[in-house]
Amino acid sequence: MRELFALPPFRRALIALAATGVSFPALGTYILALELVSARFAVMHAALLGAALGLLAGIPALPAAIAASLVAGAGVARLSEKSSTSAGGALGLVMTLSLGLSFIVFYKAEINAIEAFDLFWGSVLALSQLELVLTVTGAVTVLALSWLFIREIGAVLYDRELARTFGIPARTVYYGIVMAVCLGIALAMRVTGALMVDAVTILPALAARSLKKGLKGSLLWGAFFGLAMNFGGFTLALVLDLPASPAIIVLGAVIVAAARIVETRRSRGAVRKEP
Repeated sequence: MRELFALPPFRRALIALAATGVSFPALGTYILALELVSARFAVMHAALLGAALGLLAGIPALPAAIAASLVAGAGVARLSEKSSTSAGGALGLVMTLSLGLSFIVFYKAEINAIEAFDLFWGSVLALSQLELVLTVTGAVTVLALSWLFIREIGAVLYDRELARTFGIPARTVYYGIVMAVCLGIALAMRVTGALMVDAVTILPALAARSLKKGLKGSLLWGAFFGLAMNFGGFTLALVLDLPASPAIIVLGAVIVAAARIVETRRSRGAVRKEP
């Protein structure tokens, strides 16, 4: 084990797992509250378009993908704001448009699509120094904004119109939440792979949500569960010689199920004690 700590990729992996484990479950809480579950698909396709344009301009894929994801986030927030419902329809529009434009760029510019699609096959052990810096910076930003504006975020998650009546800049906060979600998903893609973004976002949030502790409690428990899933799954992968991301997501699913069972039993016990 000591030899592993001497390897830069291993140390970068541990830092990325700690950063995403603490902060990205907050994004899962926002995704669930605002019904942005389909956001990960839209952002994946927007990130693919950004990576394609980045390769065309000679820019590293991840920074270009992040920029495209933030632009997509602003567009999604704008479109969903007009509909007074969830952003699901707007996300579908962003997803299909991004995919179509990506393949036009591949075709017309004769770009090697495999290089852009590398973003989809993320691995925590394959992070470069630049990707680690971007991941940690994004994680710290999400964590800081979540705690600095927890009151405003809580009000917007509960009811945007009601938040506005209390003088909270609901529109600005909503835009910020959606764009933070898009940023986090773009970064998580590189850490876990596009198909397993839920491992560091939604699964810890689901476990925390089952405990019914309110927004602040959900953020704290989400961070706890996120760290447990990330490091527990990573350890499991090392011991059993498994790929890291699938091990994290399987352990996460087990933890979610366990948290729900514990809370259900606690609730039943409380009901039985009532006179």
